[in-house]
Amino acid sequence: MKKLQIYITAEFIKFFFGSLFFFVILITVADISIRLETYVESPEDIRYFAMYHLLRVPHNIYYIFPIALMFSSTFVLGVLNKNKEMLAIENGGISVLKFSAPLLISVIILCISLVALWEFVAAPANKLMFSVNNIIRNHGDDTERSDIHFFGGEGYVYFIDNYVFDEQAMYNATIIKVNKDGYIENRVSSPKIVWVQDEYVWRAENATIFNFKNNAISVDYNKDVYDIKTLEEPEYFVNPPILDSMSLSEIRSLIKMRKKSNMNVNKFATDYYFRISYAFSGFVIVMLAVLFSKLSKHSVLVASLVMVVLVSILYYSILMLFRSLGDIGAMPAYFAAWMPNILFLFLCFISFKVFY
Repeated sequence: MKKLQIYITAEFIKFFFGSLFFFVILITVADISIRLETYVESPEDIRYFAMYHLLRVPHNIYYIFPIALMFSSTFVLGVLNKNKEMLAIENGGISVLKFSAPLLISVIILCISLVALWEFVAAPANKLMFSVNNIIRNHGDDTERSDIHFFGGEGYVYFIDNYVFDEQAMYNATIIKVNKDGYIENRVSSPKIVWVQDEYVWRAENATIFNFKNNAISVDYNKDVYDIKTLEEPEYFVNPPILDSMSLSEIRSLIKMRKKSNMNVNKFATDYYFRISYAFSGFVIVMLAVLFSKLSKHSVLVASLVMVVLVSILYYSILMLFRSLGDIGAMPAYFAAWMPNILFLFLCFISFKVFY
């Protein structure tokens, strides 16, 4: 049986990479066709168009990965079932799960590799891809952010008309300090507040300072220099990067930074756990493929494609539902991210009880 297992696993790996390559090419061609009008109008930017689609390949591999896994495993096992080899294996007293064990182990290794692909290849490539896309659209990288209002850590509240990234400076800004009882302790208004890295403070220039104490207000006008030491560093004021351009370690750091200032992290936390759970959805989907292969009696190719389409629609619909619930904080992020896999594992368990 060991030789047969090795043969089936080798066939699965071969069909997996073949189908993955096919689906990625298909998606790339579809993407190019959608943008074809833009490319025809701007032939001078053809090198940027080529770079964009080349850099997008790791992104496409990540998202098409579970579909390729299901198609290849359904097809390979379906051929066995069609040729009555699966029946012979079962009559020999060998369960389908035991027979498929090497294949499932291979899938787990591939799923772990997918997490690494996102961390070290897809996320960095996406950063470059979005930069190239901005060039294509004649949009430079953002250099400033306007109209910022948010609650920071330790009771600080920020009202900023404009923040310039390169200068690490706030323009026309007001920073209010609120005590534990909810009362204002002081208010600093300044035309310019600059980050001083060496001293780790925000330095307000020509500031007007209002101090509220014992039901009295004192005002200090046009103070040349006034230092404010807060938890918020310059990184807090930068627009959050596009999630598809962030590695797991970067998302984790961003979550830690935002929590430090009591900022909402639901969307980032859900995306963090989603990246991991989505990678391992391939294992769950292959478990379903083992079941579906039993239904492939005639046209294995057609049956495999039909199963891929039906399961993909169902899985992605459930995934987007729970991801939305995680984004708005309706349920814990880790639970929302893993719930689709849990539901499909439960479906696998019920199906094996019924069919095997």
